[in-house]
Amino acid sequence: MNPIYIHFVMPSILFFLASVFVAVALRILLTRKPLLMTSRWLFGFMCLAFLPTILNSFFLKAMTFTTPVMFGVLLIFFWYQMKGYMALGVSDVYFRDALLASIKNLGYTAEESMSRIRIIETGDELQVSIQGWVGSAQIRPMPKCSSTTIQNIVKGMRKYFTETPGGTNYVISYFYIILGLLMGFITVRLFLTLHSVKL
Repeated sequence: MNPIYIHFVMPSILFFLASVFVAVALRILLTRKPLLMTSRWLFGFMCLAFLPTILNSFFLKAMTFTTPVMFGVLLIFFWYQMKGYMALGVSDVYFRDALLASIKNLGYTAEESMSRIRIIETGDELQVSIQGWVGSAQIRPMPKCSSTTIQNIVKGMRKYFTETPGGTNYVISYFYIILGLLMGFITVRLFLTLHSVKL
């Protein structure tokens, strides 16, 4: 196996992923505000998470064709699934209040039905998914939704989170910190082990 990959590339990827987990958690804990970001960031994060497995398939000369293709199909699927925006550190009520307040401030009327919200004036539709116990939520534009509309709604929600105190949920922050620290510890141990063997 390529020694550069083993000794430097793989530990660097793992350490970067661990750093992202910790950074996101600290952002929420220190500001005491939810984090609302495009879901494409999560897609990029997943690409990095899959990268070691894909590279391993080449260096180990095992399933060099099927493994990258399999993960390629998964990433294409996730690319289409991860449209819209995701919020971290929110309670279900706080997220819903921010969403409806933003829509109202834009001069629109929201029509709620199950996990969808339809803007009566424009016909735009949003799919909303909330995991209140862990503190995460997602807004996905449906086919009948313009990118401008969802961008304006998200902008209003960010303003709402900044100006309106609410129920920030820190569960996902604690989970990310623990996960990031564990990944960082494993990465350092791996790096030191590999280099001690090398020496």
